[in-house]
Amino acid sequence: MCRSTLAFFTAACVCLQNCRPGLAPFFRAAWVFSVVLGLSQSENNRCASSNAVSCSRCLALGPECGWCTQEDFISGGSRSERCDIISNLISKGCSTDSIEYPSVHVIPSENEINTQVTPGEVLIQLRPGGEANFMLKIHPLKKYPVDLYYLVDVSASMHNNIEKLNSVGNDLSRKMAFFSRDFRLGFGSYVDKTVSPYISIHPERIHNQCSDYNLDCMPPHGYIHVLSLTENITEFEKAVHRQKISGNIDTPEGGFDAMLQAAVCESHIGWRKEAKRLLLVMTDQTSHLALDSKLAGIVVPNDGNCHLKNNVYIKSTSMEHPSLGQLSEKLIENNINVIFAVQGKQFHWYKDLLPLLPGTIAGEIESKAANLNNLVVEAYQKLISEVKIQVENQVKGIYLNITAICPDGTRRPGTDGCRNVTSNDEVLFNVTVTMKKCDVTGGKSYAIIKPIGFNETTKIHIQRNCSCRCENSGEPKRKCVDETFLDSKCFQCDEHECHFDEDQFSSESCKSHQDQPVCSGRGVCICGKCLCHKIKLGKIYGKYCEKDDFSCPYHHGNLCAECFSSPSYLRIFFIIFIVTFLIGLLKVLIIRQVILQWNTNKIKSSADYRVSASKKDKSILQSVCTRAVTYRREKPEEIKMDIGKLNAHETFRCNF
Repeated sequence: MCRSTLAFFTAACVCLQNCRPGLAPFFRAAWVFSVVLGLSQSENNRCASSNAVSCSRCLALGPECGWCTQEDFISGGSRSERCDIISNLISKGCSTDSIEYPSVHVIPSENEINTQVTPGEVLIQLRPGGEANFMLKIHPLKKYPVDLYYLVDVSASMHNNIEKLNSVGNDLSRKMAFFSRDFRLGFGSYVDKTVSPYISIHPERIHNQCSDYNLDCMPPHGYIHVLSLTENITEFEKAVHRQKISGNIDTPEGGFDAMLQAAVCESHIGWRKEAKRLLLVMTDQTSHLALDSKLAGIVVPNDGNCHLKNNVYIKSTSMEHPSLGQLSEKLIENNINVIFAVQGKQFHWYKDLLPLLPGTIAGEIESKAANLNNLVVEAYQKLISEVKIQVENQVKGIYLNITAICPDGTRRPGTDGCRNVTSNDEVLFNVTVTMKKCDVTGGKSYAIIKPIGFNETTKIHIQRNCSCRCENSGEPKRKCVDETFLDSKCFQCDEHECHFDEDQFSSESCKSHQDQPVCSGRGVCICGKCLCHKIKLGKIYGKYCEKDDFSCPYHHGNLCAECFSSPSYLRIFFIIFIVTFLIGLLKVLIIRQVILQWNTNKIKSSADYRVSASKKDKSILQSVCTRAVTYRREKPEEIKMDIGKLNAHETFRCNF
């Protein structure tokens, strides 16, 4: 409605500009304007307008496109008709058996072995532009087996806290019985790298860093695994009782070195696959980060592998500290949840690290670790009440969009998951897998979704459907390439399939002039030939897609060069714009003049009224107090009285 109104309004302006009587110029201008409006609207069907001449190219356009392989399907046309949406192909006469249309499938594994995370494996078949959805379910168990490994900073400042460990075993075991029927404890110690400037290398202090304080300290060490995970609480308490303190020079400790070894040395520590793995790090100082060890001349990056020999970390003096990213990767890979039990001012330093280390919790311990057992229990409760996931082994060209559906009904986009989850709850993750293109080669063919702290994962196998059945040698010969619209030198066909090489043809052959766009900007160049777009207004054709049947008149089949693209058309456009502006301005001026004239007449009538009234008022002022005077007026706006005859301080009174 608006478009037709604008067209006719523009037509009227053109008629005014041309000053020609009759309706012919009017309709001619309306036609030109409607053409201009329609040029920007292209066909929504990208399949049919793409001029795809091969099955694989057609399928790459989008998930709605299909290719007809039927031999006798629409021949002799001016463009390829084999690529289109399915409903159009069927309406054009293509049988459903001859339509190449790979669909998207989600196939879960038939042999499900997971109990907490399902499905354990899923196969997803994708085509270009397609997406697939599946629901990932996580159901926490009511009581997990728990492995708790104490990793303790045994520098001299931790002396009082180490003494407290002697009595934590039995009390902690009783408290954890409410959450686990199978609880085991282990123990390890760390200080720092045993090189300068981290420790004193003076001959008298090399073996006893506490000699200045008259204390008997054990030699400094990077990390020592003292006791493997055991159910024997008495054995744990004895191991802690035998532990001596040590010392170093600088303030930061080598905690991250020890944490990585405790995480990756699974057989030494005794981590169980089915257990919740807790790594309790007790310290009162910060930890060295990657690159810190360059001060000691150690430049070899940490390789992330286990290097324990006789339960001692032997690469402490030859490999750098791990980075936070590397440490996080190894903790998640080995299903380790970390509890930082920190005393003193450094608690906030570790708290700031929590976003960088998924599955970690920081708690502040009191003097002599009086609240250590309660801290462990509270941290464990919080860990098992949170369900978070992480995507590993990302597949190149495949995109995963994840939304958590929590037990309370809330939806949380991303991998942060849900909180306050109980053993009776089930957490759902809506996983959407998308593939945009097929031009990705190499890389992994599967992705892994790993719930943090769980020993089960979901493996997503990706199968890309980028080829057509008609290209397979086992299928009967079909039309996978529409060679009608290709140069014979461009494609080659054998018994089973056809393929074409576009690189040997330059796009310059698709330009009418060197400074012109390819195919006049209204088509694509394939094998040196222009295949024109299809739009709603009509057909575009010509060697360079320079002709159409809807915009300009023709003479003996030739396009009028000055009709649409010449500067005269731009002049017409600007004339229309200027005339429209002037007409609007004229209307404003006329309306303004009418309003001013009306106000002038109104003011004049009011002035005449005031003049006559004022004369009459002056003539009767002296007798106004002795007799009543009545005025009959239609619109009495004001009455002026001359009180100049009154004496000073005289009061003017009227008695009625």
